[in-house]
Amino acid sequence: MGRRRKRRNPKFEYRRQNPDIFPHFCEICTPQRRFKEKPALDQHDKMKHPFPELATPHPCLSFDYSVQRIHSNLMYSSTSSPLGTLSASELQTFVTNEIEPDTAYNSSCKAVVHRLCQFMQNNFPAKLRPSEVVKSGSLGKGTAVKGKSDADLVVFLSNYDSISSLKQNLPEILKEVETYLGSYGDCTITGKTIHAVQISLSCHANHYHDVDILPTVNILAKQSKSQIYAEMKLKTLHDQGFYSAPLTPLQIEFVSHVPAKVKTLIRLVKYWKKTELARIKGKPPVSYLLELITIGKWEMAGKPQNFELRKGFFHIISALVQNRYLELAWNTNYRAQDYTKFCTVPYVLDPAHPFNNVMGSCKCWEEVAYMANLFLTKELFQGLSSLSGWL
Repeated sequence: MGRRRKRRNPKFEYRRQNPDIFPHFCEICTPQRRFKEKPALDQHDKMKHPFPELATPHPCLSFDYSVQRIHSNLMYSSTSSPLGTLSASELQTFVTNEIEPDTAYNSSCKAVVHRLCQFMQNNFPAKLRPSEVVKSGSLGKGTAVKGKSDADLVVFLSNYDSISSLKQNLPEILKEVETYLGSYGDCTITGKTIHAVQISLSCHANHYHDVDILPTVNILAKQSKSQIYAEMKLKTLHDQGFYSAPLTPLQIEFVSHVPAKVKTLIRLVKYWKKTELARIKGKPPVSYLLELITIGKWEMAGKPQNFELRKGFFHIISALVQNRYLELAWNTNYRAQDYTKFCTVPYVLDPAHPFNNVMGSCKCWEEVAYMANLFLTKELFQGLSSLSGWL
């Protein structure tokens, strides 16, 4: 009897086309590699992206920490990212070729999201029909990284006029939204939270968008910002969470209006997170927090218009090392001092939501600080220090 031939794994092209069957994916490999089971992804990471030995930290890390304890909290250790091998002269070319999305990419992504919005407006029943769909996330704010973009679609419902009525009916609303999205051929339902239905939206070849569908009420059309914040002040922390989605237009306005070069720096920082923090066991900082830290530090530097990208990048990574000292808030939509006086350091207050300290989105800041500090020792930052300006 002949030897039994070993069954071959499906090709990665097939896996990328079937994310519902292969839900686990490597955040470093390009093109993306997907796996059916988590242990298979872990084995891939161990074989393809092993971490080197502990390195000598940059002197920028000034607070006490246990290297061995932090190292034990990492799945392996830093860095398999191309960023770690760049010289100063190579950075701009790398950003242009690998990080900045081109016009065709942006147009393709936006068209796919627009078709989904049209589907919801034309095919949802009357009680779920949006009066408006606002596109947020990296696509909506103009901070998408090539090959890695997400979108939050804030669906303003016509049939609800208050947060309290929405909250009472939201579980049933989300269930029905999930049902109707199930008939849309280009998306796969991937999950659900108390505020959103999560889908994977097929874009062009080998690319998918992570999209959160957030049904809510357009309170900004019915109340002034001061009235909304006064109302929120009387709510519990849990209930204040229901105001995040309707205040999204204020987030979009805040981020999207910064200069193009600041958006380029934001993309670079987000790429750093995607590659350098991919092996931290805890939840890394959300992209919105990195956007706010980048904007805040740029403003504190005097809003330089033609800064050196490498120097700006150095200062943002340094801020992540020194994250326990961050104090950022803005007077854009409310008087910051009315809310920061109740905050403990560190804090980065959402410019749209004064009760949301976005620093809380990350629960492993010591690991982030360690990885950021390790990255500061790379050739890219040779010759820079905390005294270096942005220009």
